[in-house]
Amino acid sequence: MTFSCSADQTALLKILAHAAKYPSNSVNGVLVGTAKEGGSVEILDAIPLCHTTLTLAPALEIGLAQVESYTHITGSVAIVGYYQSDARFGPGDLPPLGRKIADKVSEHQAQAVVLVLDNKRLEQFCKAQADNPFELFSKDGSKGWKRASADGGELALKNADWKKLREEFFVMFKQLKHRTLHDFEEHLDDAGKDWLNKGFASSVKFLLPGNAL
Repeated sequence: MTFSCSADQTALLKILAHAAKYPSNSVNGVLVGTAKEGGSVEILDAIPLCHTTLTLAPALEIGLAQVESYTHITGSVAIVGYYQSDARFGPGDLPPLGRKIADKVSEHQAQAVVLVLDNKRLEQFCKAQADNPFELFSKDGSKGWKRASADGGELALKNADWKKLREEFFVMFKQLKHRTLHDFEEHLDDAGKDWLNKGFASSVKFLLPGNAL
């Protein structure tokens, strides 16, 4: 059976915003949504966790616990994956540390997925030379994490297309909306910063240049 994974546009914009806010840092976070038996995963939101170092075990542990508590309260979504963007300019891969964190996340959801923001493909994406800047990984039992494309799996966008995502990303960056995104690490320093970014979904309904406020 072919593995399938779809993502809400806002969830992917949050990942792009997290990476854009800290361009010299590696960033990571948790994916929430729904998962069905048979390998169908729907990513509805992305919750940013860290940006200074991905080895902040206490912050990660507390953050994961908080996300799990949040999903239990909402009742409609669950942890379905992990995302990461490396500071280095290279192909998107899931390094050993990222695999360990992803393993921890998969304890919450057996069908968990991983999205890695591929910085080289992101450059091509911004130049309209590539449609999708993300690399999708799925777990193959004891064999560990592998690229979903190896089994014909791919990341699909819900109710949008990659061209639209590119346009929204450009406008978001131009209007500095990425700076309004907060991760859990920031929240630990300032409790007033909403790391769930509940208002981000409305803030990314950007006004295109030339439109009146």
